Amino acid sequence: MLFFTWTFAAFIMVFYPAFLAVRRHIRIRNALLVVAAYVFYGWWDVRFLSLLAFTTALDYVSALGASGVHVRRSQVVQASGFLASIALTAFAVHGLRDPFLLLAPAGAAVLIFLVATWTFNRMQDAHRRRKGWTILSIVINLSVLGFFKYYNFFGESLSSALAPFGVDLGFVTLAIILPLGISFHTFQSIGRTIDIYRDKITPSTDLLEFAAFLSFFPQILAGPIERAHHMMPQFRSVLPIRPDMLRSGAALFLWGLYKKTVVADNLALLANPVFADPSRHSSGELAVALLAFTIQIYGDFSGYTDMARGIARIMGFELLLNFNLPYFSRTPSEFWRRWHISLSSWLRDYLYIGLGGNRRGTLMTYRNLMLTMLLGGLWHGAAWTFVLWGALHGAMQVVYRILHIDDLLAAANARGGARALITNIAGWLVLMPLICLGWAYFRAATMAQGNAVVFGILRFDGGAGAAWRSLAFYALPLFFAEGVMRLARTRAAWAHAPFLLRYTAILAVFYAVLALTASASQDFIYFDF
Repeated sequence: MLFFTWTFAAFIMVFYPAFLAVRRHIRIRNALLVVAAYVFYGWWDVRFLSLLAFTTALDYVSALGASGVHVRRSQVVQASGFLASIALTAFAVHGLRDPFLLLAPAGAAVLIFLVATWTFNRMQDAHRRRKGWTILSIVINLSVLGFFKYYNFFGESLSSALAPFGVDLGFVTLAIILPLGISFHTFQSIGRTIDIYRDKITPSTDLLEFAAFLSFFPQILAGPIERAHHMMPQFRSVLPIRPDMLRSGAALFLWGLYKKTVVADNLALLANPVFADPSRHSSGELAVALLAFTIQIYGDFSGYTDMARGIARIMGFELLLNFNLPYFSRTPSEFWRRWHISLSSWLRDYLYIGLGGNRRGTLMTYRNLMLTMLLGGLWHGAAWTFVLWGALHGAMQVVYRILHIDDLLAAANARGGARALITNIAGWLVLMPLICLGWAYFRAATMAQGNAVVFGILRFDGGAGAAWRSLAFYALPLFFAEGVMRLARTRAAWAHAPFLLRYTAILAVFYAVLALTASASQDFIYFDF
């Protein structure tokens, strides 16, 4: 169910009045949110509802154990009952087909709960008990994610590597469908369990509250990856819905809709044919396609996030800011503080710092940066192109750190004046081609295709004619609007702009969506991750 479809419009028209009617009754409201989320998620493929319920039940129990308490039998029964009810509902709705896929997670989870509870509750050492539950959550969640996302990739790669030596593994490729949003809600759930183990938050004993948090429909499919300390309290209280929240939420949704349907989808029409066969296009056409994708992926992903945040805001919820004008960055570290902020901060807090961060010397810091970015690349998909993309960003982080570029920029900005301006512009002009280079491999289906794009641009053998004008027509208004935001002191400055300016801009965006929405809509890119 996509945000910009009539199906979603019908869904929200049914859901929102019901939400307003019960929003002051917290348990009923949370129950409605869970039902709405499972309808929203199951609209794509009802079979995977049992997988979402599996993660919910597993981490409800695991988080309780990670806090150090003895998990009670009633809590295991409650989690098992929730999972079984969702699995049976999905089984019935799906027409009694694929019983293994639908019911196996429920049976496996119940067995895991019983064995783990019996094993860990017998431990007298509270630290070992907490660690055991935390490891159980991490291992099972990552195993499920790895199976759906990486089974074919690693199996095929290993078979190809051993084939020259006459080793035949007899590897069987499985027709595995990647569940939508699995990378997002898996990381969100793991992060909560780890925070509980680290005593940063306390676990909730309310299964419904946790289920609402993990399945919150505006952000379940493509983030942001929410933190429990930020989001869970919002499910425990009656949230205000003020007129300014309705206005700003609707405006945020409209801005995201513009970035997706006008900017990203139209630029996809420029990028897709060229990336499909780079060898048939001139260097100018390749350059246009690469720049088009650079803007497309930003408009697509940040557009989704803005729509998700807008929908959440009119319900009284506030989601994390996931993009903060990333294409105005001057260094790789700044870029990752502004791009997909919820993922980069997750990787920092749970992977980079877990590896040792910068506490074990210079060489280990460089190693940790590279490993973090490599795994961040692999998070995006099972392909060597994503691994290379992560490696490029890791190498950029290391080189910039060796050269102390961030420190040089900070020193120049402290002095101010023309030198600071020139330094900042130079930093931006150096970084952006490197970012675009990474996007060439991120977009390419194969390494050979990515090489064809990059080295084809360097041929300098022709222009692109009208394609440049199309690129400018869709990209420059976005660049101008975000340039104004970048120059503003705060992102909230827009709310204090003159009334006539704000509503003229909103009308302009509204009519642009009506008149310029791409003829062929595209799925959100990050649904594949």
